[in-house]
Amino acid sequence: MIALSLAAGSLRSRWAGFAATAITVFLGAVVLTAFASLIDTAADAGVSGADRTALLTVAGAAGGWSLVIVVFGVASTMALSLRQRHREIALLTAVGAVPGQIARMLVFEAAALALVASIAAIGPAVPVGTAVLAALRGADQVSAGTEHTIGPVALVAGPAVTVLAAVAAAAVTALRAGRISAVDALDRAETDGARIGAARRWAGIGLLVVGLSCAATVAALPADTGFLAVSLAGQASIAAAIGAALLSPPILRATAGALARPATAIFGAAGELATSHVRGRTDQTAAVTMPVLICTALATVSLYTLKIQDLAAAADGLAIDPDDEGVQALTLIIVGLIAAFAAIVVVDNVVAAMIGRRTEFTLTRRIGATRGQLVTATMAESVLAVAVGLVLGGAAATVGIVGFAYGRTGSVIVEPGPGAALIVGGAVTALALTATALAATRATAADLGAARG
Repeated sequence: MIALSLAAGSLRSRWAGFAATAITVFLGAVVLTAFASLIDTAADAGVSGADRTALLTVAGAAGGWSLVIVVFGVASTMALSLRQRHREIALLTAVGAVPGQIARMLVFEAAALALVASIAAIGPAVPVGTAVLAALRGADQVSAGTEHTIGPVALVAGPAVTVLAAVAAAAVTALRAGRISAVDALDRAETDGARIGAARRWAGIGLLVVGLSCAATVAALPADTGFLAVSLAGQASIAAAIGAALLSPPILRATAGALARPATAIFGAAGELATSHVRGRTDQTAAVTMPVLICTALATVSLYTLKIQDLAAAADGLAIDPDDEGVQALTLIIVGLIAAFAAIVVVDNVVAAMIGRRTEFTLTRRIGATRGQLVTATMAESVLAVAVGLVLGGAAATVGIVGFAYGRTGSVIVEPGPGAALIVGGAVTALALTATALAATRATAADLGAARG
């Protein structure tokens, strides 16, 4: 009962801080519920065998991609939100709260937030699922008479998976929080990301191996395999991307350390603030790097595999089959939907990080930093976070692209130029930096009076 009371009070008093997490959970539930509705549609009595196979294939392939990415996105946003509360946890510990009460409070908060957001997502998931089915009909993958249905699979699976992802992220963070003293919690409020755990390290390495294995499988498939090869190439890049995301904190820290002197020389105090923050609070910065990485990998591998397929068909003197054109159009639509979710996670995490740093901004202003220096420093941090995400995302995409290129053309040389990669990188960079500039400007303006006082 005490934990429930604490959770209810926290949700009431910190509703603005939970907004970014709620948005991510809501959108994740929309995506998962929409793809799960294809399974309900396939179960309708009037659906033909061919249509049922197509619907289940798309639900399995695209739904599987979205499942992994949505779960990862929800977990990363939830973990960021909870990591920003070490000071609050320290105070609760100091006044006598036991680890079990704190852990239950965090889990109850996550469950309540995720449950409300997931239920609210059911309504918007209906038009999204209808749009996906319309894309399938437009691509001639299902017959024109197939009607969208949302049933028990969508109503249960979408919200349940989203709630489980949020609760799992909260439980992991709660276990860590419950094991530290008040003094240690206060220290962690100032620094985080000193190291990653062995389980996370081995999970990251394992996913990299899975990605390379999928790429090797794609390379060994016959050249005319078609959609299966495209799907496996995507899975190779996604697995590699998530593995790299799990390992990104030490990479970020090492990069910030290497750039500390050049950044200080170029940007002065703002450069020093930026690199010291990334090294001291690597997990907060990694919360931006990880969705950038995954969004970049997914979008890049999709664009390049489809382009390689077209170029290889043209080189063989073959016209592109109408079915292949439909599959390509459908793939772009589905990837666009998932990439849009990942892009929104980038914005949410940037905004959540800025909201959580208002106290830090106030204290920094009081010891002499100017508002311009703080905004410049946060922009530099985002540039570093995005740059590392783009590089690692590009590397993860290359895993799937090279495997697909070899299987389709017999060469690891990728014919399409860097144009698509530059477009993806530019779009992600512009999105993240715009969100950072707006959020940082507002956060520093909000505490201007406090800083002067």
